[in-house]
Amino acid sequence: MEALLGSFHQHYCHIIETFTLFSRLNLILTAIILLFLVIAYRFWRRTHIFLVDFVCYRAPETNRAPVSSFVEHLEHHEDELTKEAIDFQKKVVLRSGIGSEAYMPKGLCIIPVNSSLKYTMEEVEMVLFHVIKVLLTKHDISPKNIDILVTNCSLTCPTPSLASMIINRFGFRSDVKSFNLSGMGCSAGMLSICLARDMLKVHRNSLALVLSTEPVCCNAYRGKVKSMMIPNCLFRVGSAAILLSNRKCDREVAKYELQHVIRTHLGVKDYAYSCIIQESDEEGKIGVSLSRSVVQVAGEVLQTNLGTLGALVLPYSEQIRFVLCILRKKIWPSKKKPATYVPNFKKAFDHFCIHAGGKAVIDAIKTYLKLNERDIEASKMTLYRFGNTSSSSTWYSLSYLEAKGRVKKGDKIVQLCFGSGFKCNSAVWKCISRAIGNDPSNAWFDRVSRFPVEVPLVSDH
Repeated sequence: MEALLGSFHQHYCHIIETFTLFSRLNLILTAIILLFLVIAYRFWRRTHIFLVDFVCYRAPETNRAPVSSFVEHLEHHEDELTKEAIDFQKKVVLRSGIGSEAYMPKGLCIIPVNSSLKYTMEEVEMVLFHVIKVLLTKHDISPKNIDILVTNCSLTCPTPSLASMIINRFGFRSDVKSFNLSGMGCSAGMLSICLARDMLKVHRNSLALVLSTEPVCCNAYRGKVKSMMIPNCLFRVGSAAILLSNRKCDREVAKYELQHVIRTHLGVKDYAYSCIIQESDEEGKIGVSLSRSVVQVAGEVLQTNLGTLGALVLPYSEQIRFVLCILRKKIWPSKKKPATYVPNFKKAFDHFCIHAGGKAVIDAIKTYLKLNERDIEASKMTLYRFGNTSSSSTWYSLSYLEAKGRVKKGDKIVQLCFGSGFKCNSAVWKCISRAIGNDPSNAWFDRVSRFPVEVPLVSDH
């Protein structure tokens, strides 16, 4: 009897152990299935932001401002400008990397120049109305279908706003969600993309129109401070209209999908905050001052921005090398300041669209990221052909790459922008279109075959 009870107890314990094991396996299997379902649900619910298309502005040839015309206009203002001021601006524009095909607004093409509000608003209407009309007509989209409108313009802030002006002109819906960004500098283009992205994440099945521009007319400086004369030599007419969507039906017609937007702001540091600033000189004349430290500050903020971006886009091999470099400096400190390891971002991106703010900035980024001439070609040619168009400049660079037929399906493009504050903003796009080629709406359409050109070097003599 005792033997029978012992056998029964042993058998019962075995059944309990087996049942417990199966219960644990079921729990683990259930947890795995639930985790898979959560991941699948999050992926399915994730909002995809598509760039349907974009258009950059190209002014009529009557607005072309060759270097000779720029110099002539300076010489016609000898009553306002000293010879030293004229000679300085001549030297800057000759070294700027800007060619003779960039455009100026009507108010600065006439003699004497007219920087009044009337001419400024004529410039704004000229550039914005055109790109909006071309973009919407190209895709047969009614202004009534636009759900979100974001405009950015740093220095021109009329009342009503530029966003209201667009709504009035094109007849947008009364419930359109409109935003007007000002004072954000040349990096505002990516800020607008970031804002539009956040809005599209909240409002499903929506179209967002982003407009980037910076009028040149009202910002001409006629004083004697050299740091405030530099913008006169760099900025030219330009704008861009970008159509974004989160609608699944637009995936088939969209060019790109937004992967990341990274924003960096060094405004907490006084030297960074004041390196680009609008102010008045001793005579009360208003202008934008560019300090000599702007390239150094741009390098610092770029390093911070790419540190964040690198963790998202770089392969693990590059990330490990970067971490090992930091550990080596911590464990074996050297009296000599060791060079910081800069990851190879060419392993993450196929194309680079760098803000065409000036030749020095483009060359500095080329050196820092160890890029070659082909990598910065689009930015240099944008500067040469269109000048510094502020927040829209990276879109001209992307237009150049498209016109050259270099963007293929699966390629990743990074846009790098710098602006007052001091800010660095970056956006990463993935090409999802089977064929991206040249078309009549491209700003480079009729002359891309002439580029690249050799930018002439000007000596000190």
